[in-house]
Amino acid sequence: MPNTDYSLEKDLKEVIEGEVRFDWVSRSLYATDASVYQIVPQGVVIPRTQDDVITTLLMCRMHGVPITARGGGTSQAGQAIGEGIQLDFSKYMNAIVEFRPDDALVRVQPGIVLDELNAFLRPYHLQLPLDISTSNRATVGGMIANNSAGTRSVVYGKTIDYVEQVQVVLADGSVVDMKEMDQDSLHEKCNQEDLEGRCYNMVRRLADTHSREIDRRYPRLLRRVGGYNLDEFVSPSSFNLSKIIVGSEGTLALITEATFRVVSIPQCRVLMVIQFHDLLESLAATPLILTHQPSAIELIDRFILDTTRGKPDFLTLRSFLSDDPAAVLIVEFSGDTEADLRLRVDALERDLKSHKQGYDIYQAWEPKAQADIWNLRRAALGLSMSQTGDAKAISFVEDTAVVPDKLRDYIERLIHILEANNTKAGFYAHASVGLLHVRPVVNMKVSQGVEQFRRVANEVADLVLEFGGALSGEHGDGLVRSPFQRRMFGDILYEAFCELKDAFDPEHVLNPGKIVRAPELTEHLRFGADYQTPSFDTGFDFSDFGGLLPATEQCGGVGSCRKTQSGSMCPSYMATREEADSTRGRANAFRQFLAGDFETTQKGYRQLSHVFDLCLECKACKTECPTGVDMARIKSEFLYQYHRHCGSTWQQKLMSRADQLASCGTRLTPVSNWLLESPFFRHVNQWLLGIDARRTLPRFASRSFMSWWRNRGVPDFRSSTGRREIPGRQAVLFVDTFTNYYEPEHAMAAVTLAERLGIALDVAGYHCCGRPAISKGFLDRARASAKRVQDELMPWVQQGIPVLFLEPSCYSAVSDDHLHLLPESMRAQAKQVASSCHLFDQWLMELANRDSAISKCLSQHIRKGPDEVLIHGHCHQKSLTGLASTRALLSLIPECTVTVLDSGCCGMAGSFGYERSHYELSETIGEQRLFPAVREKGEHTSVIATGFSCRHQIDHFTGVTSLSVPVLLDQLMSIGRLSDES
Repeated sequence: MPNTDYSLEKDLKEVIEGEVRFDWVSRSLYATDASVYQIVPQGVVIPRTQDDVITTLLMCRMHGVPITARGGGTSQAGQAIGEGIQLDFSKYMNAIVEFRPDDALVRVQPGIVLDELNAFLRPYHLQLPLDISTSNRATVGGMIANNSAGTRSVVYGKTIDYVEQVQVVLADGSVVDMKEMDQDSLHEKCNQEDLEGRCYNMVRRLADTHSREIDRRYPRLLRRVGGYNLDEFVSPSSFNLSKIIVGSEGTLALITEATFRVVSIPQCRVLMVIQFHDLLESLAATPLILTHQPSAIELIDRFILDTTRGKPDFLTLRSFLSDDPAAVLIVEFSGDTEADLRLRVDALERDLKSHKQGYDIYQAWEPKAQADIWNLRRAALGLSMSQTGDAKAISFVEDTAVVPDKLRDYIERLIHILEANNTKAGFYAHASVGLLHVRPVVNMKVSQGVEQFRRVANEVADLVLEFGGALSGEHGDGLVRSPFQRRMFGDILYEAFCELKDAFDPEHVLNPGKIVRAPELTEHLRFGADYQTPSFDTGFDFSDFGGLLPATEQCGGVGSCRKTQSGSMCPSYMATREEADSTRGRANAFRQFLAGDFETTQKGYRQLSHVFDLCLECKACKTECPTGVDMARIKSEFLYQYHRHCGSTWQQKLMSRADQLASCGTRLTPVSNWLLESPFFRHVNQWLLGIDARRTLPRFASRSFMSWWRNRGVPDFRSSTGRREIPGRQAVLFVDTFTNYYEPEHAMAAVTLAERLGIALDVAGYHCCGRPAISKGFLDRARASAKRVQDELMPWVQQGIPVLFLEPSCYSAVSDDHLHLLPESMRAQAKQVASSCHLFDQWLMELANRDSAISKCLSQHIRKGPDEVLIHGHCHQKSLTGLASTRALLSLIPECTVTVLDSGCCGMAGSFGYERSHYELSETIGEQRLFPAVREKGEHTSVIATGFSCRHQIDHFTGVTSLSVPVLLDQLMSIGRLSDES
């Protein structure tokens, strides 16, 4: 591990406008990317301006410290990590500088994410068509550094085809613009007596001198990105030095601006999904499909498809599959008219059938169906790495490319290599250009695994050369393929690459060890044969991952948690753009801490607490993270360990007892509500509990729901003297703390709605599920609460009676957290209870689907209500069950449009948004998507928010009162009660 250079830190902090971080937590956050490697840097600089970039570079030269540029950190070859300074462009240098729609040109800073750029271009019907699978978090600077390509590269090519100009900082700190120039201008540049002139002169000389060797050794493939792009300068019609920067992985210069050519978005698209019983059969079909000129042919094999089973986020994405295919090819056609596309699709389908290729063909014409298929394909990277345990599918031979005609035979030989080395792999990606991503399953924690890694890498390299292919097809060289450069390009060109590097970077400051003069393949491994996996005494059980440390190791670094425009995962990252606020950042920091890379002292725990502070425990990572990192559980465990090592404050203890506070508040109404509304008491509350004085706290109910229920005197239908019930129309309601003491009307509505539908709905005895204690890390007390809940619910469950929840966070506690919180002796019971738990609207829709009388009643007796319903789902509901049932149920409202908002997290998350230290962030999170959508609602639009916290967050910041599903449906039911005879 490199030592921190404190003089460099001091010098940088004096002059950098951006941020300078040399603390161990920040260094750990930037120690990895999506590769198998780890290098802890000396420090991190987050520049705000070009001047910051220049100053950082000059300071690094002065101190003899290397510098590595970083965008989204999604690189799979290790090119985004280094021993010196990490220069993170993504947080601040992400602006669109200039847009010239008439010229179809856009100038941007390197930190802008591709999807964000394309969102800006979309209203102009333009795009940067490099649709890489990481487009929702990859920055264009990183894409230039890698010469990235994507799904439709058979039509659109690579990044180099769209870069018109780059502004860079050279190794001496000079700023130059590299763009197309004529021969006179080139001659003038080459005669300059400065670094820029030497760079121009060197590129021209090397390309001229080695033109024959370049022609002989560079693979004749669309997808070759390894080495330096000297082939672009052999007899060029014009000279554009930006082409040498593309694919150079930050080893030649630092990009501060780039100008891209953009193109029109096709009018129409259609997808065909062709299913095969055999992987090699699918690859053999690719050349035939290519004759029909598709815009994409993407492969997904059974290994990848099987990883989607049982994951709620992927259930709908699998709907196009029939049987159990060994492989599917996703074929896309693009064009100006649907009629033209139908002719092309029909022609391909006839051709496939005549050649007896593929056993099933599915066509997707609707944008939603196409999006589902592409989302499944884009998730393949993370899904291929999602195994639990020490042996994982890893990136190291995943980027090879051959001509498509040879792909089937190449993959057959590669499979033989894997079998000979006692491993397996998933296969997916760009069949159209002969590039399949192949990730062998290897245990990199043992010497045998490291040797397996080395042996497979070498054997595949030889195989690629035999087939005339490329080792780097789109992911670049980095640490994992640079050791093979001499073998790939030969001695002459390798030495030319070294000359080129020395000309641009004489002092080897810029990302050294990448492309040329690389370390050994097995240096800087994240794990390695000497890696130890210590075990820990934990409050939660992590045996499903193999322990607490393996739970953090589940993060493969792919960075799905850094997306900002969709989903719910990492709401704090969406607001702050801080690596520390992503699931990846938290997992990496905690992993290195637990592994002993940093001292596990009280000071260490306190420093690490800042990484976890802004985690809202939304659980979105359980499903949106393709490798299934469970950061909500990890955060609770961290807090539990923190309390053990550092103690806990009385504010934390009080907030973890929300059930007791709520009980007292209800008993003391109306005095308690008067106090809540008092400005003086709000400030006292801010001091006492840390609750922001600007917050309007929810009012306590004057009468709890349980009190209302007991006074109704309804008999327990489990008893022999109970009511006569129709089988299947029985359920028991679990009443949570928030509903019981704050919003009893929601449970009352559920009861009356059930009665109107002829459903026997009983109510379980009230016990807090432990959610507040879980969230605050008081796991011993949460376990005691869980035991009480289990004892209460088990008699109902044993009789086959489903347990219904109104509050998603309490549902998730019982159906998810209790499974890992309770002792082994109660685990089987907890699973049985969890399998009987349902959210109210989910269960009611499922009942309607199987009970024709209920379905008929809902269809015929719901009155016309709002013209539109907007649904904001609680994060735990979106993570564990999805919102399909909620949407279907509300779609029964006559003449009503139901829209599920892709609104992310509301920003409240239990007590999080109430806390003074989180108030502004809580508002920022909601303002990203949710609050604007609510404010823009129509006059006759109702807002449904399925969580207690969500409803109060919406009300506080927008003034709009949102409803729960039972409340809205009960208001619209036009009958008193469905008769038993129905």
